[in-house]
Amino acid sequence: MAEPGNTAVTWAERMELLRDSAQQRALTAPMPAAAMEQLLADGKAHALGRFEDSPVHYMDRWWRADELGWLALDEAASAQIDLHAERYRVASAATSAQETPGAPPKGDAAPPAVRTEEGAP
Repeated sequence: MAEPGNTAVTWAERMELLRDSAQQRALTAPMPAAAMEQLLADGKAHALGRFEDSPVHYMDRWWRADELGWLALDEAASAQIDLHAERYRVASAATSAQETPGAPPKGDAAPPAVRTEEGAP
């Protein structure tokens, strides 16, 4: 930071402002579909799922497909998708954890008892 009373901006501050303004421009302009496809292919962006127009995470934001290209969601919407993406990841991991064929089942836990109301058959 510049010294108190000195309005000159340091080189590092200029570079940070330039980086922030460039990032802001990138987040407000539609990204061409071909550019997003390349980012996905290069591993620089990650799709939420394996379905058409799945939201994509790039530059700490989630992006959605639109007829104009890919549009960055705002911070609040990105935070909501982060929450759901974590749930999706956990659920996917749980369903993909297959038992080894021929191996004994894990634990002998019985299914939970069904509670009935008093007087019910």
